[in-house]
Amino acid sequence: MTDIKNVFIVGAVCLTIANSALANNVGQSVQIPMKDEGLLWSSNINLEATLYKPVGKGPFPTVIFNHGSTGPNVIPEDHTINPWGFGEYLVNKNIALLIPMRRGRGQSEGSYKERYTCDPKGIEEGLDYAMQSLDASYDYLLNQPWVDKEKVLLTGNSRGGILSLAYASEHPDAFSGVINFSGGWVDDSCNNNNTSMNIPIFENAGSTFKAPALFIYGRSDSYYSDTTIESFARSYEQSGGNVDFKFYQLGKNVSGHDVFYKYGHLWSYVVDQYLIDIQFDVRP
Repeated sequence: MTDIKNVFIVGAVCLTIANSALANNVGQSVQIPMKDEGLLWSSNINLEATLYKPVGKGPFPTVIFNHGSTGPNVIPEDHTINPWGFGEYLVNKNIALLIPMRRGRGQSEGSYKERYTCDPKGIEEGLDYAMQSLDASYDYLLNQPWVDKEKVLLTGNSRGGILSLAYASEHPDAFSGVINFSGGWVDDSCNNNNTSMNIPIFENAGSTFKAPALFIYGRSDSYYSDTTIESFARSYEQSGGNVDFKFYQLGKNVSGHDVFYKYGHLWSYVVDQYLIDIQFDVRP
């Protein structure tokens, strides 16, 4: 899936944030070290990331946001994803946010190997490749003294949403939860017998990860039908996952895939409560 070109959250969330003391904060640029394993040798590279951190020593509950990736209407691979409105929204709740760019994306070093394919083996390889960058990002956080290691949350949009679930399923006791915005690795053009190729990923995650997950999607998504999206949530829940599924109607001729970046005023109240429920909103 592709991240939309406008990386600013608009609507009530951003309007509220814009009036805060943190207005127009675009975060702090940080470098995440990573060992890039090659066929013949490995090399040390750096991943670009943007950090939003509350004032003080912490430790702070911390969120990792995973960006989307490729597909039709690809954005430039050197484009840095920085949803600053989401960063300020979380910092106002005394929560830190890390936004890493995976290998070959933004200004991160290494090669981009998450190409679009409907081949099941290619999907698995692309997801595994993406998880290696997330491994480095999570290791980076674990070595930061300001991070509350017992309160780390995965979030992501589009490919980043399903990546968050897949990674949580590999580390079922490490994370407090997952917020999945419009998650999917491939679109409906890859469907086999009217079944999405994403379903096995959701089933595996639901069978393994038991912490609360929040799924946020919009109807009339440009990548998956409403029926497909409902099957994502259903397959996750039927596999044993603990999910709260929110499915918004955004308006006439509006793609539901825009829900994260453009419709924060719809989902912010739900996320507010979710963060309280998992004891992330720890403001005095």
